[in-house]
Amino acid sequence: MLRVGIEYNVNLQRVVNQVRTDINELLVPVIYQSEYSYTADDAWPDRIQLMLDILKETWSSREFIERAAVIAGTFVKETTQFVDRKNKAKFGINAFGNSEKMTNYLSAATKQNANLIKSIPEQYLNNVANTVMTAMRNGIMPREITRQLKADYEITQRRARFIARDQTAKVNGEIDKQRQMDAGFEYFQWLDSDDERVRHRHEVIANKETKYGIGVYRWDDLPKNDKGETIQPGSDYNCRCTARAKTTASVEKHMKNKRANQ
Repeated sequence: MLRVGIEYNVNLQRVVNQVRTDINELLVPVIYQSEYSYTADDAWPDRIQLMLDILKETWSSREFIERAAVIAGTFVKETTQFVDRKNKAKFGINAFGNSEKMTNYLSAATKQNANLIKSIPEQYLNNVANTVMTAMRNGIMPREITRQLKADYEITQRRARFIARDQTAKVNGEIDKQRQMDAGFEYFQWLDSDDERVRHRHEVIANKETKYGIGVYRWDDLPKNDKGETIQPGSDYNCRCTARAKTTASVEKHMKNKRANQ
């Protein structure tokens, strides 16, 4: 799963870097050319706005929308393949096709990620527009503006990294759930990442003695987070927990032994 997430982040960072290249090649020279104007008169806003409009048009074009769809589709497909290989190796779950629920989820996940990808340059350029217009209105020199633009770039890098990490966990968790349910697994064991980054609540969930076993839950009877919201492995932001399929026979055996020992 780590490889899929890394590749997704690489693709998103590539988008960020290409937007930054366009900003440096198209917008920054206009800022330097307008230095005297914006410190002396009000002739500069139209030139800056024109270049911002060109950048926004480029990064909302049909070509980029199609590219975002390809990146998202590849990510969801590779995540599905990873889950299927894992489940086949561990539990003998063979996925020869998609249920209606799975098909609908894969379509929704692809569209959601395409929208998130499209939002990266959109939000980045909105931040840049605000940075540049505010700075030039206040007479700040181009060198300082480019320093501020570097901060906008770094913020966008972090956001893209978060999207890749968060969506990798969410999509993996949801596909895992649907594959297990489609294969007839009603129960799963919640496994945390067993390190210092694990949320306390998730650690509690993973180690709770339920009537089904330690950290064992039904897919139709999920635990809740600190806000009282129903969650599953991977659904909370930045959650790295996973679900291990449990057979009904093993759960019933546990429940029988527990009753016998009471």
